[in-house]
Amino acid sequence: MKDNMYIPEKPEEVLKIALEMEDEGYRTYTEGAKTIRNSLGKRMLERLAQDELNHIKRIREVFDVLTGKQEWNKSTFHSNQEGVTFQNIFTRLQQELKQSVAELGSHGVDDEEVIETAINLENHAKFYYAESAKKAKDAKVKEFLQILAIEEEGHYNALRNINNFMGDPANWFATQGKF
Repeated sequence: MKDNMYIPEKPEEVLKIALEMEDEGYRTYTEGAKTIRNSLGKRMLERLAQDELNHIKRIREVFDVLTGKQEWNKSTFHSNQEGVTFQNIFTRLQQELKQSVAELGSHGVDDEEVIETAINLENHAKFYYAESAKKAKDAKVKEFLQILAIEEEGHYNALRNINNFMGDPANWFATQGKF
C-alpha cells in the first residue's frame, strides 16, 4: 500500500489530503453506524466518527498555524478524548446493554463489509500519516503526524478486534474476552 502512496512535499498539502481522508472516514462511519446491526460494531463506528471529527478539528488548527492564522498550541497535538479501544467500547456496552451474549454477537451480511471498509480506511490513514511524518521537515508537524498515525493504529487494532469478535464471539471470549 505505502509504495503507491503519494505524499506531497508541502505540509499544507499533506494536511489538505488528511482533511479529505478524515472527512471520508467520518461519512463512512456515520453511514455505517446507521446500517450495521451489531450493537458493538455500531458503537465502535459512532465513536470512530467522533474521533474523525476531532482529527479534522486538530488538522485545521495545525493548518492555521502553518498559514500564519494561529500560534502553536500543545493541546492541538493530543486528543483529549479517551482512546478508542475494543475493550473500552465493549466494557461500556456490557454495562449499558441488558441483551444476551447471543444478541451481542449477531450481525448481518453487510456488517462484515462495513467493518472491513473501516479497517481499510484506518490502515490507509495510519500509513499516510506515518509516511508523511517521515518526510516532514518541521519538527512540530512531524510530531503531530506521528501522533495521528498512532491514533489511527489504535483505531485499526480496535476494528480488527471487533471483526474477530463478530466473526466468532464464542472463540473470542475463549481466547481474549473477559466477562
